Amino acid sequence: MTTTELRQVMDVTARRDYLLTLIKQGPQKPITTGAVCFLYRTYLRSPLGRNAARRDLRDLAHRGHLSPTTVEGQRAYLLSPNTPVRHPVNGQQMLAALQRAIATEAGEWTPGRARVVLRRAAGTHIYRSVARDRLERLHRDGLLELHSERPGHCYYTSVTEGAVA
Repeated sequence: MTTTELRQVMDVTARRDYLLTLIKQGPQKPITTGAVCFLYRTYLRSPLGRNAARRDLRDLAHRGHLSPTTVEGQRAYLLSPNTPVRHPVNGQQMLAALQRAIATEAGEWTPGRARVVLRRAAGTHIYRSVARDRLERLHRDGLLELHSERPGHCYYTSVTEGAVA
């Protein structure tokens, strides 16, 4: 997969998994937020800022892949010597859970409502952008109909009511 294709389809979880792969391939030294920004610019050709890099490092540490440390008075992270427990579900399982919920629960589906279902399926925090992406993906697949009342405010409804995917 080329860098451009990777950037277009990559959501937050995939980006963090890719970052972990880059960290594992690199030298075994503490990694800082600045180093992650450099990796994003180099490998993803992405202008992601320090806040996104900091959140990604914190999430990887929370999941047990990295352990926090301090180097020269700055927060840094090292690869954890222990094998972490893998995320309980993958993206396909979360999408299937969302499809089941949409098929069984009628009504308008907003990113906020989808986020609740995805969080329940994943057992962890889900960004609104990820929920919006999943709804857009189902819309592109022809399973949802998009309704837009005004710019920036949209909702989706099921095309087939009552059919479990």
